[in-house]
Amino acid sequence: MFRAHPELRGSPAAMQSLRRCGELHRELVNLHEVLGLRRRLSTIPAYSLPAPSSKWNAVQQGRAAAEDERRRLDLGIAPLPDVTDLLGAQGISTALVDMDDEISGLTLMGVGSNILVAANRAHHILRRRFSFAHEYAHVLLDRERKAILSRTQDRSSLMEVRANAYAAAFLMPAVGVRSYVDALAMGQPSRPRADTFDGDTATRVEGRVIARTQDLELHDVVRMANHFGVGCAAMLYRLKGLGFLSEDERSRLAGQDRAGRAKALRAFLGLPEPDSSGGQERVRSRFLALAIEAYVRGKITRRKLDELGCLVELESLSEGLEEAGIGEGCVDADEEFGGY
Repeated sequence: MFRAHPELRGSPAAMQSLRRCGELHRELVNLHEVLGLRRRLSTIPAYSLPAPSSKWNAVQQGRAAAEDERRRLDLGIAPLPDVTDLLGAQGISTALVDMDDEISGLTLMGVGSNILVAANRAHHILRRRFSFAHEYAHVLLDRERKAILSRTQDRSSLMEVRANAYAAAFLMPAVGVRSYVDALAMGQPSRPRADTFDGDTATRVEGRVIARTQDLELHDVVRMANHFGVGCAAMLYRLKGLGFLSEDERSRLAGQDRAGRAKALRAFLGLPEPDSSGGQERVRSRFLALAIEAYVRGKITRRKLDELGCLVELESLSEGLEEAGIGEGCVDADEEFGGY
């Protein structure tokens, strides 16, 4: 990754966060090995697609792959559950790591079908949700690459455009969005797609457009965004991409969102704010559960257990287990030990 992005060497914060991801990935691989856990990555298809020839082709590939994957997972047109749970069920490890703001996520594909997908802990939960879906696209579509870094400055690359198109279609399936709009009695869209969104900013992708106004307003968008578990900005770009909004309409509603009206509408409509704690705790608990299991089985030492706890910002993990009556009589850190 550092060879692919030599400019990162000039950013100590970026270097530290990437090394932390690498360390976490390595420890996850080790835990799976000592526990004898077989990965399920063989169940995940690798979509062998030709390199996209243009941004428009990249968008089409990403959308088609998202539809195929939704069918494979039998997700229908319903909103996705927690994306980290979905990835975990596929045998993919997930993590939340503090990174530079320009880095939304990364994917590390190791030997033995061990994959780690990480999102930027500092970003809003809805942006992280988009980032996890984006990185899942890299797992499916770019399996030959061993390390992929998703950064703001690369959003116009064909690989990133394809992954963003995948994430949008995976989180907000076209049929599901159309059904929702139909239920609002807004009619059918008259425009094909444009623009991909990476959770922060859009990349313009031109297609043939036939102008026609739909009567969607911000309160409709707020409800749809809540339904699909995305931010208003992502929902607006998806609606534009499906032809329900013109660029002028999207821009007008986005301005209202930036002015705080979407937040006020969410409160007025009684829609709960996204809870970031649950996702963070699930990501953290998966790693801790493996570490505790390895310790209880005598596969790692007390010292190693505490090292693993520190990786997820939990100091003195062994003491906490002792207080809970867990792990009594396990191998002490000073004893000879054949594990890792």
